[in-house]
Amino acid sequence: MSAMDVLRPGKVLAGFLVLVAVGALTASDARAANSAETFVQSNIERSYAILNDDTVDASERHERFRTLLLSVVDVNRVALFTLGPYARNASQGDLDRFERAFADFVTVVYQRGLKTYSSPKVTGSTERAADDVIVSVTANSPNGRGSLAFRVRGISGDRPAITDLQVEGAWLAIAQRSDFTAYLQQHGGNLATLAAELDKRAAQVRLALGESEVLRRR
Repeated sequence: MSAMDVLRPGKVLAGFLVLVAVGALTASDARAANSAETFVQSNIERSYAILNDDTVDASERHERFRTLLLSVVDVNRVALFTLGPYARNASQGDLDRFERAFADFVTVVYQRGLKTYSSPKVTGSTERAADDVIVSVTANSPNGRGSLAFRVRGISGDRPAITDLQVEGAWLAIAQRSDFTAYLQQHGGNLATLAAELDKRAAQVRLALGESEVLRRR
């Protein structure tokens, strides 16, 4: 190909359109990443505002935090993921019962996590796909500076949602899937039994959180 071929108007226009398309994709990706970062940072700040509100009692704080969390985390999607193949043939009643228990369990797990870390700040993000962003966060932990990450889906739609939380390199939903499917293998795939187990675990975490509230107020 000669230099004149490269400079023909048709080829110049085609090259220009390619550059415009690439630039538009890059700008779109950047907007998605920035939107995901803003979404995570703003909801972290809202969470801490609730958890640090001393004008209400612990029960009220928990309910407010639960309401916020369930509005920003796609709990049903995550719950089904954690069941793995056991979700396939489960009755709707068993799934509903499990999802309610899972929502309560996830609420106290996130609440405990946010109490463990302080001064969280979004530091950047990585796009897995056009509508799938990993937002990185650093925060103070009992062992020094720690790292968190939130997976955000649907950021370009009407309702972005968090679908997983990474703590020091370990993804919560993936760990729960391994834990829950192992439990179901040992209990004949009984979702009601697993739901009752999650209720028990959630109660234990709430008790621990209540004890930390007492210590914090001393």
